[in-house]
Amino acid sequence: MRYVDAGYIIALSVLFVYALSLIVRRRRGERALLVAERDLEAPVPGVTVSGVPVPEGASGADEQLGSR
Repeated sequence: MRYVDAGYIIALSVLFVYALSLIVRRRRGERALLVAERDLEAPVPGVTVSGVPVPEGASGADEQLGSR
């Protein structure tokens, strides 16, 4: 009977550790997704949405950043 109980304890322990690793992986993934979304939303001064640089004075970026 002791070997059977030990087997159940080991199996349940392995499942518990696996569940913890899944929880940690999910939280890490959600955090990475939030950071990635935040980086995509942050505008870069002097660059349009397409990534093409805008000539100075053409977009008013100097006014947003303050006078240099």
